[in-house]
Amino acid sequence: MLTLTNTQKEIINHLIAAHEKRPWGSKIAPYFRAFTGAFSPDMPFTFYFLSVNHPIMYVYDPRPAEQRSSRAVFREECEQKKPRILWITSFFEYLADNEYVQMEYRGLQGRPQLPERYDAVWRKYSDFYNDIMNGLSFVCLSDFTPTEKLYELRKAKTAV
Repeated sequence: MLTLTNTQKEIINHLIAAHEKRPWGSKIAPYFRAFTGAFSPDMPFTFYFLSVNHPIMYVYDPRPAEQRSSRAVFREECEQKKPRILWITSFFEYLADNEYVQMEYRGLQGRPQLPERYDAVWRKYSDFYNDIMNGLSFVCLSDFTPTEKLYELRKAKTAV
């Protein structure tokens, strides 16, 4: 029997809430917002795709260039997000592979474009290996619909 971590429970709750069109806030909510590719000043980061296999993470930083952190510090901050990104995307793949969600691939269609003068307030990070690139492509370029099996999993694990 699958024992869920708190993050996995949050992912399940977020998927169900999104499907039911109700808000869901959690520690991983910024990742779910980033997966949409939207560019909004209230988002700490987002994902844009140059192609289906080339995601870029843009981090919101409206400070003038001379006041921003060094490239090394920026890179380290971005590196810290990578394990969680991989963890979340891997769990999405598990849910799809085990029919807890139905996945419909839509590709780049409907993804937001880069906003005008984005480079003035968004810093670019793209040092991702294949595992993260593939996971981001899977999650960001698809729609996921919970199945009854996911609702049952949530109910079974709420007592854990």
